[in-house]
Amino acid sequence: MSPASEADRSFEHIVSEYAQAVSGKTGQAFFRSLVRHLAHALDADYVLVGALQPDAERIAALAVHGLGSETAALEYRLAGTPSALVVQPRVCSYPSGVRQLFPQDDLLAAVRAEGYVGSPLLDSSGRCLGLICAITQRPLANPQLAEALLKIFATRAGIELERKNYEAALAHSEERFRAFVVHANEGVMWCKLEQPLSMDLPEDEQLEHFFKYTYVADCNDQAARIFGFARAEDLIGARLEVVSSRSDPAFVERLRAGIRSGWESSQVERTFQGRDLLMTRSGVIENGKLQSVWTTARDITALKQAEAEVLRLNEELKSHLEELTSLKAQLEQDNAYLLDEIRSEHNLGDMVGASPKFRELTERIQLVASTSATVLITGETGTGKELVARAIHNLSPRSSRPLVKVNCAAISAGLVESELFGHVKGAFTGATERRVGRFEYASGGTLFLDEVTELPLETQAKLLRVLQEQEFEPVGSNRTLKVDVRLLAATNRNLADLVREGRFRMDLYYRLLVVPVDVPPLRERRDDIPLLASHFVQRVSRQFGRHVERISERMLGELVAYDWPGNIRELENFLARAIVLCPGDTLDMPLLAAESGAPKANHSRSLEATERKHIESVLATTGWLIEGPKGAAAILKMNPSTLRSRMRRLGIQRP
Repeated sequence: MSPASEADRSFEHIVSEYAQAVSGKTGQAFFRSLVRHLAHALDADYVLVGALQPDAERIAALAVHGLGSETAALEYRLAGTPSALVVQPRVCSYPSGVRQLFPQDDLLAAVRAEGYVGSPLLDSSGRCLGLICAITQRPLANPQLAEALLKIFATRAGIELERKNYEAALAHSEERFRAFVVHANEGVMWCKLEQPLSMDLPEDEQLEHFFKYTYVADCNDQAARIFGFARAEDLIGARLEVVSSRSDPAFVERLRAGIRSGWESSQVERTFQGRDLLMTRSGVIENGKLQSVWTTARDITALKQAEAEVLRLNEELKSHLEELTSLKAQLEQDNAYLLDEIRSEHNLGDMVGASPKFRELTERIQLVASTSATVLITGETGTGKELVARAIHNLSPRSSRPLVKVNCAAISAGLVESELFGHVKGAFTGATERRVGRFEYASGGTLFLDEVTELPLETQAKLLRVLQEQEFEPVGSNRTLKVDVRLLAATNRNLADLVREGRFRMDLYYRLLVVPVDVPPLRERRDDIPLLASHFVQRVSRQFGRHVERISERMLGELVAYDWPGNIRELENFLARAIVLCPGDTLDMPLLAAESGAPKANHSRSLEATERKHIESVLATTGWLIEGPKGAAAILKMNPSTLRSRMRRLGIQRP
């Protein structure tokens, strides 16, 4: 006999022997027996059968036999291993040197592998479910025999793994279905007919047949409780009369409706044992005959009671509607009155004038009001900077939100941060509760910082961050608050001089100077003095209960000629004093009292003019040298390119 014939008989003997060894076994018992017998047949040191995980990147071992005894199950990644080629799927064998071919495979290194053979496990559709592989610590003695054996047993293992996966999926589905049924709020009941009902019978005969042959085939506990039973087992098998009496005309009518509709799905409300039920019914029809009926029932008693209560409350609300409407109208009138009082108190919209300077100011206000840009309002004391801020806010999209005012000069240095940013309870001695800061309160609206130059340098740094990031931390808190605030700032001082003196941060100065609005002093808008005087006379007269109606021509001429170092505020106060002292209906008071002792006006240049003059004086001292250690840029502590850009903007040219 030839060697080939002996090898074939030996192969057949091995296959037959090990097929019998795993015959009749399923699940883990099958896989454990399979790896044990394959290890013996192939004289392998390590045999593994594993399932491919859903991510297709890992193998989870189902059974392992190695190094003389069964080892614990494991899971490993496919990347960089010969198994990654097996699951493509394809049969792979490496008679020798497998560890050198796959140096990243930790499993091969752990078992000191030399030979490797692997076969994929396929389901009935040809999809790879996993693999089976054998590893030796020496070269494979017969690679062809190893591949053939693995192919044969991989087919049986693939079928077993597919069956195992199917059983697991089925068990999971059954568990989910039972959980839904058990925990559902609705009662589910299946009523079956012992003899199917022909749909061709007359209506009365169908009704008799239905009552005679229908019983409860299955239900859940919720359905049993709805119909007065403790559990489902007590209701299953009961006749139809138990849950719906034939003497109930409403139920009989519902049955007739089901017969007429051909047992299509329907939903009705029903009262049973004092409870309201919402019931859905659907018939199962096969070959023109009614086989069974599925019914779901939800207890809506509490819902109906709530609906009745809502209807009662609606009636009660309707009865009070007329009263509420009357109260609303009264509140609207009161609110309008209060708003008028507030506007009168705070001079809302009380800007008066017609001079060219005044028109320029109002045009600038209208331009900046529609934006969210930061505005720096400059001007001498008493020129009406707060009125300008209020006008910008009232004309802006934020007018429905508050304009929050802060006089920085009136807050002590120790409390200014708490006033602006708020504090949490316990932030410092005396902080017994949380305080909302002005920035948080003004979110969505506008914050007006009057006399902004009086802020301490530490607070200026924090203010700069709020302007840039629109966020801050309250004093004593590590929680960042986001705000949406438009900032308006005002000052009667020269900010450029304060920056040079180190009393105001340069970065904050340029951050505030987005849109400058300069309020002209009263001496530059003398044409407005008659209008302002008339306005103040009328308002103050009403306030003081006097009947002053006019100003004499002589006094009006003196008012126009006077320089008014205190600006509009000084004019208003002078007229108030004159009205108090006026004996008749015409003001005719000399201005000598106003002029005596009045401080001289600070006719300061505009910020732009001051900046231009300072840069020109520095350039003159350097002989118009800009760069270098002795250049103007170094003296001004500016980048040379920034200085050139500033010179172009200010119109500075070398003579």
